[in-house]
Amino acid sequence: MSAPTPTEPVAAAAALAPMLRERADEAERRATLPPEVTAAVAGAGLFRLMTPRGLGGLELPPPTVFEVIETVARADGSAGWTTMIGNSGMFLAWMDQGLAADLLGGHADQAMTGAFAPEGRGVVEPGGLRLSGRWTFNSGCPHARLYSAGLMALDGPGPRMVDGRPDWRWAVFPASDAAIVSTWEGALGLRGSGSHDVVVDGLLVPEGHTVMPFHEPPVVDSALYRVPFFSLIKMLMVGLPLGIARHALDLAAELARTKVRSGPGPLAEEQDVQIRLGLAEAAVRSARAYVVDEMGGLWARAQAGSRPADVELGRFTLAVNTAMQASLAAVDEAFALGGARALYAGDEIGRCWRDLHAAAQHRAFGRAQWQGGAKALMGLEVDRAWL
Repeated sequence: MSAPTPTEPVAAAAALAPMLRERADEAERRATLPPEVTAAVAGAGLFRLMTPRGLGGLELPPPTVFEVIETVARADGSAGWTTMIGNSGMFLAWMDQGLAADLLGGHADQAMTGAFAPEGRGVVEPGGLRLSGRWTFNSGCPHARLYSAGLMALDGPGPRMVDGRPDWRWAVFPASDAAIVSTWEGALGLRGSGSHDVVVDGLLVPEGHTVMPFHEPPVVDSALYRVPFFSLIKMLMVGLPLGIARHALDLAAELARTKVRSGPGPLAEEQDVQIRLGLAEAAVRSARAYVVDEMGGLWARAQAGSRPADVELGRFTLAVNTAMQASLAAVDEAFALGGARALYAGDEIGRCWRDLHAAAQHRAFGRAQWQGGAKALMGLEVDRAWL
């Protein structure tokens, strides 16, 4: 069987778009994607975009992954977010590949999810780490095959130390070893993403089933994993705001052609509406071009076999946050033009607004990223783990 070409997943995502949009209301009612939707996403290979090729993944170039996530998010924000987080199989590039293959069990097409904040503890004992904890925001956990969970390794009365820092790492284990606590019903945004809590109590995780991509080098030596880890995460994520914004602007333009507010003609004939939509359109397209340009530079550097300079990582960081800010401004304009109808459950403009404001809470788009990017451009010392 020949390996998929880089363009096939983008076409597959576009083919899924009508189903994703049609089932969006149902996903919100369920507080997770319907089983038929997750099966279709898995069948299209969209949960293995960045999983190592040797494990059955696609290991696609970041610009292609960006287009896939953007396309899915344009159809539905929750589907885009769940597909994106479901690609946590990329973390397996930092694990012994034989152990990773055993965990996957031949199911590289299935979602892996989790939360890497150290909300758990792993007590060091013979055979591995005895893991206990409760983790929030495990998007897609109802259908994921594997979970990853952040922990602090404890050795005796305090944390185990590695290179002078507490040993924070992520345990990877089958979903069947954990319990889901339903917390996501009624979430403001990304309600269809199934981002429930996950609980583990006393699970023995072999040390080899843990990873620490922020501070340890990948096991797999390929161009994709030469991209610094947090930059790689942002490459996976940045298509989401741009996809949601694209959907919101399309909806707003369509509505403006038919909605009458006060004058004899539709909103589209009002000068203020034309200016506001024009500004939003230009900002989103400009931000997208900025992202594509900076991402292309980082990817070329990784393909050449070298680590990007801090200033290059800083520019990409600023591009990612610019994309989120431009996208937020766009959905805000669409929401304002939507008027009171955007307040109703099921309204697509309202859903875009809620989903994107929820996604903006992620650390990858936080205010500290502006600071880190600017410090890198000025040649100041930066925390490379988060750049």
